[in-house]
Amino acid sequence: MTLPSGSNGIIPEVDQARRRLVPNHHHEQSTITQTYTLDMNYGVTDRFGVQVTVPYLMRKHDHAHFHNGMDAEQIGFSDKGIGDIRITAKYNALMTLRSMVVAGFGVELPTGDTDARDNMGGVMESATQLGRGNVGLIGSAYQTYELIPHRLNQFAFASYRHTFRNNDGYQFGEEYLLNAGLNLVTVPWLVLTNQVN
Repeated sequence: MTLPSGSNGIIPEVDQARRRLVPNHHHEQSTITQTYTLDMNYGVTDRFGVQVTVPYLMRKHDHAHFHNGMDAEQIGFSDKGIGDIRITAKYNALMTLRSMVVAGFGVELPTGDTDARDNMGGVMESATQLGRGNVGLIGSAYQTYELIPHRLNQFAFASYRHTFRNNDGYQFGEEYLLNAGLNLVTVPWLVLTNQVN
């Protein structure tokens, strides 16, 4: 990994209890996150449905505190469990034989752990916790069109998420997602997908 020009690789700590940044605090070494997602969808009517998304996360993080010009104690952190659960209402705004447009509005609930501690007993920063610690609002749109009926279709998905400031005074950045792709049915049991995110 190459550091950008003017950077020494030493980053500040977010001291959430005192709501301040501590400059030149530690070297990040690794963060590994594995996410497993359970999506449950229920069609209330032909056009209206509800989706519940439950993420299960496993996260492992390591960094070294920086003192007197060198790395000092190693800090390790790991946690696993349910993250923030999302509930989305979906409305099929355009429903034809070859195309579909679905609008969605969702709420992300603060169900994930926000007070996990590292191996030295310190509370980890918000960005490493399994949950964000506050409600998020999500808007989305999904579109699909059959270019060749029952053989080739294109799809596009866009979403925006806003999360409010949590109780520790930390606010996660806004999230924009754009996906587009093609599905090709080669034989009934094999569908090839090409997607750009």
